Amino acid sequence: MCEEWWFRRRAEEAEASRRMWDEFDRTRPLRESEATEEESEVTLKKRQTARLVTQD
Repeated sequence: MCEEWWFRRRAEEAEASRRMWDEFDRTRPLRESEATEEESEVTLKKRQTARLVTQD
């Protein structure tokens, strides 16, 4: 009975892996124009440094 569980689990994992790779094969890469549009939306903010005040 324990062997059946392992065989069933291994078969389910293999099926899930196969489905994932099938889905990956159906995806398409981004075109260059799409990638540059996304990059233009990203803006970096200048980091502000905090001043430490010491009390004597």
